[in-house]
Amino acid sequence: MRNFLNDESGQTILEYALIVAVLILVIIAAIPQLRTAVTGVFTGVEERLDEDQWATPIPD
Repeated sequence: MRNFLNDESGQTILEYALIVAVLILVIIAAIPQLRTAVTGVFTGVEERLDEDQWATPIPD
């Protein structure tokens, strides 16, 4: 019985599982903000391209 109580071999696996679970929660929480940021970048690029298209005349 003492050997069973002193056995810590599963403790490391549990610690890694908790770390992974916390990281997954952080990633899930960050997805909406990341999506908004990426959408903003592409929208800015699209607007800039539209402005440049009409700013310079097309050569004949």
